[in-house]
Amino acid sequence: MLNFYSADGKDIDRRDFLRIGSLAAGGVTLADLLRQRAMAKNARNDTAVIQIFLCGGPSQHDTFDPKPLAPAECRPFDSIETAMPGVRVTEFFPRLAAIFDDFSVVRSVAHGDGSHNHSVHWMQTGRYPNKLVFGQNQFPATGAMIARYRGANGRGMPPNVAIPEGFYYSTSSYMGARYDPMEVGDPNKLDFSVSNLKLIDDITTNRLDDRLRILRGLDRFRRDVDTHGQFAAMDAFQSTAYDMITGPAVRRAFDISGEDPRLRDRYGRTRLGQACLLARRLVEAGVTFVNVKDYEFFEWDLHGTVGGPGIAGMKTKGPHLDMALSNLIIDLKDRGLLGRVLVQVFGEFGRTPNINATAGRDHWGNVFTALFAGGGLRHGQVIGSSDAKGALPLDRPIGPTDLLATMYRFLGISTDLSPADFAGRPIPLLPDGEPIREMFG
Repeated sequence: MLNFYSADGKDIDRRDFLRIGSLAAGGVTLADLLRQRAMAKNARNDTAVIQIFLCGGPSQHDTFDPKPLAPAECRPFDSIETAMPGVRVTEFFPRLAAIFDDFSVVRSVAHGDGSHNHSVHWMQTGRYPNKLVFGQNQFPATGAMIARYRGANGRGMPPNVAIPEGFYYSTSSYMGARYDPMEVGDPNKLDFSVSNLKLIDDITTNRLDDRLRILRGLDRFRRDVDTHGQFAAMDAFQSTAYDMITGPAVRRAFDISGEDPRLRDRYGRTRLGQACLLARRLVEAGVTFVNVKDYEFFEWDLHGTVGGPGIAGMKTKGPHLDMALSNLIIDLKDRGLLGRVLVQVFGEFGRTPNINATAGRDHWGNVFTALFAGGGLRHGQVIGSSDAKGALPLDRPIGPTDLLATMYRFLGISTDLSPADFAGRPIPLLPDGEPIREMFG
């Protein structure tokens, strides 16, 4: 029998060798395979990420980077002390202030763009879209990358879930629809249930096995003409769906009604609160990436123009985030999950230092904030700073790719991995960026 060896002298088994050709055709090279194997030896395979995306772009001043010494017209709200001496947050975050030791705030994130669509794409993928088409990913979103290179932590669980739905740049682009997020709807609805997770009453699992075999037979003859991976994606969906609808553990994970009503109350009986609780249930059950889309009542796009309440909207948005996020961190910690689950929170950009003529703040990509909790990383710190008015980074500027590189390092995914685009060209997961070193021991 032939033996093959990697650069570190370890055997590459025959199965890996025979897969090399097909992997390369899909944009994964032998170097990619070896790199992933090397990283896997040093990474836990049960790690997961909960991302809370604050749609619309929250104000850094009115959340995690208040400026109590700025002119009064720049600071409509008070700030409060946190558990970390000398660090303040908005008056709307008393619960988060009390557990500041459990998370880190990055106050010097910047990319300089003020467009919602371009910035969301950038924050969701790590790449600025040069030819943006509304609602279409030019590059794969991070959840899709995680689905491809890590898969789910639990059998039958989807690797990539969006609550209540994917944001408009959360899909897999040229990697194929099999890596798109599973959208589950609003868990705060009284009649919440996830479509297709319940067997039709008169179909037994034996009959489902028969139907699945017949379906595969009917589809087989068409696969030779498939040039875009759609039938392969269909196979992946069918296989996962079969496991999901026949597996009681999977159905239980999505059944939020099984939670203690008192715990549900602590998270908040809001879409965001129940989404965070469902996210905890899903990572506990084996989902690897959960993207929570926060746009309840209205987005964080608090201009004060038609359709938005202006900065006064913080009186609604702030307390809801404080309740949901603080209880998510506490719940993960109480269950022993915080060491293997990374929580990351940010929007697409920040807001202007000055209040505008309609009592709001406008788009501002020149500086904003991000929050990280858990993951066994070093927390209880502020990383970077903005200037006196919260207008520009004062030190330690950090870009979108640095935020995402932090997540990929935590998950043990090399950012050099290069899936092929529609033209067959290998495109690295990120064009640049380094993990935020202050959080890694």
